[in-house]
Amino acid sequence: MSTAAGAGPAAGNAGEDAGRHADGPDPAGPHAAGPQGRNTGELALTVLLLALGLYLVLDAANIAVPGSSNTLGPRFFPYLIGGVVIATALALGVRVLRGDRGPADESEDVDLTAGTDWRAVGVVAVAFLAHALLINVIGWPLAVTLMFAAVAWALGARGIVRPLLAGGITSIVVWIVFVKALNVALPGGTLLELATEWL
Repeated sequence: MSTAAGAGPAAGNAGEDAGRHADGPDPAGPHAAGPQGRNTGELALTVLLLALGLYLVLDAANIAVPGSSNTLGPRFFPYLIGGVVIATALALGVRVLRGDRGPADESEDVDLTAGTDWRAVGVVAVAFLAHALLINVIGWPLAVTLMFAAVAWALGARGIVRPLLAGGITSIVVWIVFVKALNVALPGGTLLELATEWL
């Protein structure tokens, strides 16, 4: 009799647990779907992207077009990239203002309730501003290299050599393609321009 009596409450608790699981996950869980309010950091990123896109489009109008240019011209790619950045910023802004958040993958170690890392946001903003101001001073490739490394460090990259090396190789390759192949006027700096005179 005692065994049967003890089984009764246990069976009742098991039924309650099954009912709770059947009702679905706790809406207050860390990965709950649905709008969760606007995120200030995402709004700041949207504004930065929009400003960057507008800068690219407006600055592209100042690119000199060679008189013999009968193809796409040197302004095409800056206009294209600027337009894509602006469209991305607008789409992101609409989603943020609606309070949408993408569901996190089960293997994704991201806390959606964590606050914004304003130090990283500030470093990225300063890096982009410094890049724009240093292009004509130290050349486009070196300015891009420093910006790439600063952004990588702000986002958690470790070490010094790897971010600088990755940014330097990428910027030099892009500079050669745009300047030597597409005739886009980008200051390369004295050393790089002397080293690529034969191209």
